[in-house]
Amino acid sequence: MPNKDGSIRHSVQVNNDGPDGSEASTSAAVTLAVPGIVRATARHGVRDVHWFLAYYGYPVIWLVTATDAEKADVVAHDFLRAEVLTALGDAGVRPDLVERAVVTVESQETVNRDFEGKWFYAMR
Repeated sequence: MPNKDGSIRHSVQVNNDGPDGSEASTSAAVTLAVPGIVRATARHGVRDVHWFLAYYGYPVIWLVTATDAEKADVVAHDFLRAEVLTALGDAGVRPDLVERAVVTVESQETVNRDFEGKWFYAMR
C-alpha cells in the first residue's frame, strides 16, 4: 500500500552469504527488480510487492493489490508473469532462476478479512 507521502513501500530480504551467483547476489538483483515490477504492473492495481527466495534460490514474488477485484484482474492476466519475469531478468537475476520464479497475487482486502490484516499469516 502507498505510504502517506504517496511513495510505495517494498519488502526486501537480503542475505549476505556468498560470491556472485549466490543467494546474496540473487537477493540484490530481486531488490533491484522490485521498482520495475511495480511500474510494469501498477496499471492492473498492483500497489506493492513482497518477495522471498525459495529453498533452492529462485524468487517467489507476491503482487499486492488493494481489492479482490484488482486481484481477479491480475489473475485474469496470467499473474502478469511475463512482466515480472522481464523485470527480474533485466535486473540481473540468473536466467535459470527467472525461469523457475513463482508469481502470485493477494489483495489487502483478503489479508484484512481472512488473516487479521497480517501478511505474516497470509504468506505462510
